[in-house]
Amino acid sequence: MEVSVSNLPDPLCDDFVREMASAKLCHMPAWTNMVERTFGHKGYYLVAREGRAICGVLPLTHVRSRLFGNRMISQAFSNYGGPLAKSPTALEALCKYAVELATEHGCESMELRNTDPIPYDLHLRTDKISMYLPLTADPEELWQSFRPQIRNRVRKAEKSGIVAVSGGLELLDDFYRVWTARMHQLGTPCYPRKLFSSILETFANNSQIFLARLRGTTIGAIFAHCFSGFVQIPWGAVLIEYNHLAPTSFLWWSVMKHFCSVQASCFDFGRTTIDTGPHMFKKRWGATPIQLSYQYWTRPGHELSLAKPDNPKYKNKVETWKKLPLWMTRLVGPHISRNLP
Repeated sequence: MEVSVSNLPDPLCDDFVREMASAKLCHMPAWTNMVERTFGHKGYYLVAREGRAICGVLPLTHVRSRLFGNRMISQAFSNYGGPLAKSPTALEALCKYAVELATEHGCESMELRNTDPIPYDLHLRTDKISMYLPLTADPEELWQSFRPQIRNRVRKAEKSGIVAVSGGLELLDDFYRVWTARMHQLGTPCYPRKLFSSILETFANNSQIFLARLRGTTIGAIFAHCFSGFVQIPWGAVLIEYNHLAPTSFLWWSVMKHFCSVQASCFDFGRTTIDTGPHMFKKRWGATPIQLSYQYWTRPGHELSLAKPDNPKYKNKVETWKKLPLWMTRLVGPHISRNLP
C-alpha cells in the first residue's frame, strides 16, 4: 500500500469519493483546493493506492495561528471529514502518513471530523451530533409526517406574508447580512463573505442559498449544499425580532420541499450540541441524531486544546464580542475566523 499527496485536480479521486457511501462534499479534492485558494491554508490530499487502484483518501488542511496553534484538520470549514478507506490496510496507511506529515510540519494536533470513530488510540469528542431526516420523493408525504405544531407554524408564517426565494451568488449579500447579524448576537466571529462565494463558485451545481422575505425585507437565510442526495445545512440564521412570525420553521420547510422535488434522499439539519435548544427544535421535525465522533492526534508532550465558544477561557471574549458594534465584527471577524475552520 502506497500513500502520496495528490496533485490536484485529480478526476480519479473525484470518482473514488463519489463511489463511497459515507463521502461528503468536503471529501472532494475541489474542496481542498477551494480552501487553499480562499484562505491560503495549505492543503494535503492524501491518496492510498494499491498498484494503480485508489483504496482510500484523506483530505487535510494545515492551519497555523498564533492564537489557536498549529494543526491539521480534516476537513476545514465543514462539519465532516476524516479518511475514506476501502480496507483497514488503506485506513492504517493513510493515518500513519497523516501523523508523519503533521509531525514534519510541527503540528501540535490533528483533528479528524469522523462520523464513525476509527479504531486508534485517539482523543474522542462526542458532544456534537447531526440530525438526519429522510426525504421523500413527494413533498406532501413528508409534510403529512410532521406533527401538527410544525405545520401550524409554517402556515402562520405564510399567513404573515413571508415568502421564500432561492438562488446563488445574487443572493449572497442578503444571506451574509442576516447571518453575520446573528453571529454577532451569539458572540461568534463571522467567516468572510469570500468563503461562501468560493463555495458557490466552486460547487455551482451543489450549493444554493434560500431566503425568507417579508414585504421585501430578508429576515432569514440558509446556505445549503447537496452531494449524492445528501443535503447539508452548514449555515443559517433568522433575525430574532421576527421569531414571533415563525420564519425559521417556514424556511426549513421551504428548503426540504425543494430538495424533495430534486430527489434528494437525506436532510442534515446541521451540527448541534446535545440537549440544547437547537437540538430539541430539530428533534421536533422527526430527525434522528447521528453521533459525530471527532478524533484528535496530539504530538507527544502536548495537551489537546479546543477553541470552543463554551470553553471557560473564551467566555469573557464571547461576551465582549457581543458588545462590539456589528460593523466592527463584520470587519474584524473574518481575520479571526479564518483560523477557526
